[in-house]
Amino acid sequence: MSDAPQNESIDYTLTNEPTLPEVHAAENESPNVNKPQLFPSPQFADWLAQTGGSLAFSTYQSGRLFLLGSSADGSLYAQERTVGTAMGLAINEKKLWIGCRDQIWCFVNTGPVRLHKQNYGALYLPRVGHMIGQSNTHDVLIDATFKGVTYDFLYANTQFSCISTLDPTYNFRPIWRPEFISELKAEDRCHLNGICAQEGELAYATICGKFDTQLGWKSHQTGSGLIMDVRTNEVVCTGLSMPHSPRWYNGKLWVLNSGEGELGYVDFATRSFVPVAQCAGFARGLAFIGDYAVVALSRLRLSKEGILNNINLSQRLQDRNTFQRCGLQVFDLKSSSLIHWLHISGVVTELYDVVYLPTIARPYTTGFNEPKLNLKRVIFPQI
Repeated sequence: MSDAPQNESIDYTLTNEPTLPEVHAAENESPNVNKPQLFPSPQFADWLAQTGGSLAFSTYQSGRLFLLGSSADGSLYAQERTVGTAMGLAINEKKLWIGCRDQIWCFVNTGPVRLHKQNYGALYLPRVGHMIGQSNTHDVLIDATFKGVTYDFLYANTQFSCISTLDPTYNFRPIWRPEFISELKAEDRCHLNGICAQEGELAYATICGKFDTQLGWKSHQTGSGLIMDVRTNEVVCTGLSMPHSPRWYNGKLWVLNSGEGELGYVDFATRSFVPVAQCAGFARGLAFIGDYAVVALSRLRLSKEGILNNINLSQRLQDRNTFQRCGLQVFDLKSSSLIHWLHISGVVTELYDVVYLPTIARPYTTGFNEPKLNLKRVIFPQI
């Protein structure tokens, strides 16, 4: 008996061409205003090609998923799909998970494919959707343990101020909440947004404020943010401004101090944040590739009503004479310097997450388009 997936080895030719954002060499070109426009730094494509992998990033603001990789000639390859309110991402060679505000989607890699006369190293097709109610999903995590239980999937259930897993009967099953949250209600009390694992175990969560009232965190966005160790309920870092995207990497707990536009790590001895690099926008989404950190950036919202009216970032950028950006920035962790970037303009002004897929330089997904391909691409184990 073999569990290896079986699929058709054919060149799929479909009516609908893939949806691609426009990639430009310089920002003074005249792009199509109906599509997002991507402007990479001169060496960005070469750097990404040398990693041998690809990037995926999300924007809930316009409901898009982007795949960014390398063509055979080393040029930048980009694909865009509309996938609900795309937020947290998790990807590996087998699956792509997309967390949306009220849905979770799992896509499965069905193997390499030749499509539209192009070769792709992976084809991710939709398999399972979970209706989780108004959870306001933020970060997601796959293949993690917690208190001796292994979970295929976990997510930051921001609306209910907890960390949850999927359940076949309920909308979700809570597995942890901060001790200061008295009850689980759809009130986004503390804006618990980020989660990460340490050595495969669910370990840390970023929280915008220690509040137990509806939207209590919104009145104190500067200096009230913290990080908790969910295994011990201990606060390991304080004094943050809207922290996001905790990541354990190379023996350090990295985090984005979004309200100040900073990338840094936690000093556990002093329970303080150590800034390493300054970002050109509201930073959410963090991935590591060797000695490099990839940070996703958003422009500040034009409306001052709501989420971003009480943070220092706008003034920080003015003080540094830095124009705020939407896109990606790549920092060298050894020198703390910015070495590559990808600017995005047009209809996309906010990103949420970014993840790295090693070994697959040119992935492809149908999203929820191309129904003919979903019918033709059939995989199953042998009996």
